Amino acid sequence: MSDERHSALGTFITFLTGAAIGAGLALLFAPQSGEETRKKIKEMTDKVSDEVKENYEKIGKETQKAIQSVKEASDKALTQIKAFMDGAKENIKKETGQAVKSSSKKKGS
Repeated sequence: MSDERHSALGTFITFLTGAAIGAGLALLFAPQSGEETRKKIKEMTDKVSDEVKENYEKIGKETQKAIQSVKEASDKALTQIKAFMDGAKENIKKETGQAVKSSSKKKGS
């Protein structure tokens, strides 16, 4: 699943980069004045910058969700392991106590 997210993110970044380059080239080769071209380039860079910021925030939120999910899963796993170990300790104590009693009975017989 992590590879899928990484791949989707890479594809999205590649798309944004290509779109920005394509738009920049289109502006540079369009028949208009230098002032108009500079204005359009500034508008385009502002728009791309805003989109990048928005997507960065989305990625940050998704990352936080993933981190929280992993933390919760690891906490749950640790709780289960601890419970298992506590149960195993109790069983060992019972078995050891029974073995000692059994050994004492045999010696006494």
